[in-house]
Amino acid sequence: MVWIPSVEYIEVLFEDQIKKGHLMNRQGVISTLDKVRWGIPFQNVPTIWDQVAILYKEIVENHYFSDGNKRIGSLLAYIFLDKKGYEFFPPKGEIYRMTMNVAQGLKKFDKLKEWFQKNSKKI
Repeated sequence: MVWIPSVEYIEVLFEDQIKKGHLMNRQGVISTLDKVRWGIPFQNVPTIWDQVAILYKEIVENHYFSDGNKRIGSLLAYIFLDKKGYEFFPPKGEIYRMTMNVAQGLKKFDKLKEWFQKNSKKI
């Protein structure tokens, strides 16, 4: 199944879950979703782990919303993996630590992919 959220889906999710703030960079979200669909330029077809890492990292790091970027990025990662048939189950407190590290630019893309894969299982 090739499910990738639309900008409209993300906006509704944001309004429902975050409740304050607004989308400041719609074009940035569109660009991120293109990367999720097609991968990072000049690489092979993206795996599910490439896709979830791109979606999460880009939303958390790039501050497309006036508030709630870390929360919406984390929620989208859970939803994305669920839609792909995976349960995401990081140890307690680890999603917070990882999200803070990503927000500060302290996590490399490959390590983030490994983290998602290690903490997910097919359902």
